[in-house]
Amino acid sequence: MAFKVSYLLFLLVAKCIGKPNPEDNVPATTTEPTPTESFGNVWKLDVQGNYWLFWKTNATHITFETHVKTKGYVGFGLSSNGKMFPSDVVIGWVDSNGTAHFKDCHTEGHYAPIIDASQDWFLLLGKEDNFGTVLKFTRKLDTCDDNDYLITESTVKVIYSYHPDDPASFSSLPWHGAERRGAKSLMLLSSVKANEYVPPSDAEQFDMLHNNFHVPAKETTYQCKVFKVPHKPQKYHMIRYEPVISPGNEAYVHHILVYNCPTATDADVGKVYECYRHRPRNLKCSDVVIAWAVGGVAFDFPSNAGFSFMTPGDPQYLVMETHFNNPTMKSGIVDSSGLRITATHTIRQHDAGILQAGAKVNKLQFVPPYEKDFLSRHSCSQQCLQEALVTKQNSMKAFATLLHSHLLGTSIVARHIRGDVELEPLAQDLSYDFDYQDNRMFPKEREIKYGDSLTIDCHYDSTGRTKPTLGGLSTAEEMCLAFIYYYPKTEISNCQSMPLYDQIGSNPYHNVDTMYSWNWQNQDVKNKFKDIMNKTNLYHECDSHTHPDSPRYQQNVYRVPEPRIKYTPPPRQCPGSQ
Repeated sequence: MAFKVSYLLFLLVAKCIGKPNPEDNVPATTTEPTPTESFGNVWKLDVQGNYWLFWKTNATHITFETHVKTKGYVGFGLSSNGKMFPSDVVIGWVDSNGTAHFKDCHTEGHYAPIIDASQDWFLLLGKEDNFGTVLKFTRKLDTCDDNDYLITESTVKVIYSYHPDDPASFSSLPWHGAERRGAKSLMLLSSVKANEYVPPSDAEQFDMLHNNFHVPAKETTYQCKVFKVPHKPQKYHMIRYEPVISPGNEAYVHHILVYNCPTATDADVGKVYECYRHRPRNLKCSDVVIAWAVGGVAFDFPSNAGFSFMTPGDPQYLVMETHFNNPTMKSGIVDSSGLRITATHTIRQHDAGILQAGAKVNKLQFVPPYEKDFLSRHSCSQQCLQEALVTKQNSMKAFATLLHSHLLGTSIVARHIRGDVELEPLAQDLSYDFDYQDNRMFPKEREIKYGDSLTIDCHYDSTGRTKPTLGGLSTAEEMCLAFIYYYPKTEISNCQSMPLYDQIGSNPYHNVDTMYSWNWQNQDVKNKFKDIMNKTNLYHECDSHTHPDSPRYQQNVYRVPEPRIKYTPPPRQCPGSQ
């Protein structure tokens, strides 16, 4: 993601921001089958559209329904690594007599699944129809079976397979073949992927799109385009945004951010430029209004909040920044991707904002090589949140977040601290997937009070690197960010920190250069660096660059404060659990 993100700024713009083309999102493959009931979520698991997954959840259970274009057996499972083993799987089919067969299994190797002693996935329906085979089944989120996958808010790899024929038995499953299997990252509890969106009767939709942009044959490109917020005679709320990706370019459009650009004028509308190389001098656009990343789908604001336009202080001009990731440096990619915004004049109760917390994006973020689980910790301080909330009577109601790091990221936790007590995390993804980043709605609103603080923990696996990885814009560099959606909007949009490594010297950038040259295979060097990280001061930044009259609080902090009482997850409700 790029730099700063602050408000949920987003509504479309004038030139080249027009009414949506109804053909933009026409599926190129099989039409979505009709489920047996209304599910809150749906996902096409394979490119061809032969395998569709529907699901819904409540506080304790999850129900799946698979529609697969086959009259043979169907496999479905959950995995931590996306591989066929070890994993938690079910196998099912409907025989020629119309009888459904279904078993809860697990896998341990390149051989047939093993039937679980405890059958904790339960078949609700099995049938064949014109599309193929339909299996509907349910299970607890936590079955207390060591052979079953514990379903949490973290990303999970859904694995799938199918075969054109029914097996003779569960012990004689024929191999599904290399073309009839796959894996897909999903957040089963945290992201809603509605079957169909019906906008309010007074809604208007606008598109912000590139216009046949020729993506350069280089690994990383940040391309920007200026838009003007559509002028209306009265206030309106953005209530939804969604990606519009040029067919075939899904692998190249890594993320899109939309920034408030208060220094822009009508003369800038329609300008295109490389964001961090050729930005026009007059354009200073830092506060984020919209954040979308690869794998994400549409984001709907809660029913009591929306992002405001057409009142004093609201954005008038926007810059859309698109990160194109082209690791093979392919030429000939032409892109017209962007975003679709839905707005309403039916004003909701609260104006929403975005708080960007985590590491300031620059080379002061330092990840050493050869580390299996390196922790990069960044603070959004108590003082900054006090500046945002002004008085003890005020608070933020956080309702969603987008967690973001790059290729080395394995997990991200947005920790919430009140006084010297650590509360339940605002959000966490312990199985982070760089290729699947979606906004996650909280199960319930979280109140951030005056005097609270936040800590963003990013864990990295750098065992595949032989040199340090620094913070930066390219996917080969790293980031550690949490975009926190909340209401009511405050004047603070950025709450970030960066280590100074001041045990080495007074210039932090020179300190990074010094550390970069160290021998990172030497255990003494690793121990020295850990000691530096434990003692370093942090530079903290708390501001809103596009609201010049807003508070600005900066401070050197000895280190990220650790709460006296750490958060302990509630015990699992399993026999013998503590």
